[in-house]
Amino acid sequence: MLLKELDFKLPQDLIALYPKKPRDESKLVLVEDEFKIIEFKEIIDFLKPNDALVFNNTKVINANLLGNVKKRKVVVNLNKIIDQDKVIWSVFIKSNKRPEISDQMSFPGNLNAVVIDILKSNNIDCFIIKFLCTFSIFKKKLKSVGLIPLPPYITKKRQVQKSDLRDYQTVFAKRDGAVASPTASLHFSNKLLKKIKHKKIKLICVTLHINGATFLPVRANNVYKHQMHHEYGYISKKSSDQINKIKEKGGRIIAVGTTVLRVLESAKKDDGKIKPFNGETNIFIKPGWKINSIDGIITNFHLPKSTLLLLIYALIGKKKTMELYNFAIQNKMRFFSYGDASLIWRKNGKF
Repeated sequence: MLLKELDFKLPQDLIALYPKKPRDESKLVLVEDEFKIIEFKEIIDFLKPNDALVFNNTKVINANLLGNVKKRKVVVNLNKIIDQDKVIWSVFIKSNKRPEISDQMSFPGNLNAVVIDILKSNNIDCFIIKFLCTFSIFKKKLKSVGLIPLPPYITKKRQVQKSDLRDYQTVFAKRDGAVASPTASLHFSNKLLKKIKHKKIKLICVTLHINGATFLPVRANNVYKHQMHHEYGYISKKSSDQINKIKEKGGRIIAVGTTVLRVLESAKKDDGKIKPFNGETNIFIKPGWKINSIDGIITNFHLPKSTLLLLIYALIGKKKTMELYNFAIQNKMRFFSYGDASLIWRKNGKF
């Protein structure tokens, strides 16, 4: 498949710069033979007792740092932790001159770091830096001087605001480590979750710490040659047992977001049953991949030329995906992280 097949034209005014408030009053497209738009909170009417919603409970850290290197301004976007004990991270750096190995960087709050290596990731420089403090001190300073890592398509149009600290975090965020939000989960309010629990629908958590490479576009002309980034995932034995038990009883497993699907597919057996998981995954879900770990997925509308759009192709095909996206554009749906969502069901044993 060629890169141009992952492209589509999106009116700029449909890129959501702020979330809908309350968050559960965003819009949801039901993806069936015909498309139907409902308010997100109405999703409860399409879920049954003994179904299970699987959430990513990762917590977004303040992963953007503004500082200086050799008296030049520098923007550091934390990507992924390499060594917690030594406080070594892979990062992306924006500066008017490329930093070199051994360059020292300084940030507010007397937080300092040094470049120890430079790698290439999909033809983009990925810097390995070491913070010159303990991890516990680093965590405290990051909370006070770091900025919430809103996607570039938002920060190009507005500044990060205090409200983003809350808006870009799920209401059930628990495990520190993500540098991007599992955005399909942003539609769930505490009020809606309470109603879902009351209906006897199971809420199950897994973890995938999303890293900064999630925003990198596919650059390979043959999209199948794209190299996926590694992310840390975790599924407890309790969660895997709960998911398998729901399946055995005929309940449906609904992934809340592509990150949940990716970690479930990383941990599944051939028959779709889920095993406990604790490690790295660079799973690349694309057309031809047999997806059998879930029965449905809630997902936002994704960027052109992205691996996430390719994942939707894997679920419902290119033709149906383009019909869905054209429908969303025609109906002024809101796109990307703070935007609206769709609900896709598996039918007759397949998507």
